[in-house]
Amino acid sequence: MMTRKDYIKTSNILKGFADEIHPQVFEDLVEEFAQYFLSDNDRFDKAKFEKACGVDELGLIPA
Repeated sequence: MMTRKDYIKTSNILKGFADEIHPQVFEDLVEEFAQYFLSDNDRFDKAKFEKACGVDELGLIPA
């Protein structure tokens, strides 16, 4: 099982590529990671992870 520090590190890595990847592809990538983490840990906070990656329910969060 992954830990909080793993989720934080992953979100930081993903966020670093937000401007280099097409916005929809980036959102899909974040969603795929979130679904994987949720399957690994039912206490995983998907919304918090997405926000840490720079994505919310409307898409990318402007920097």
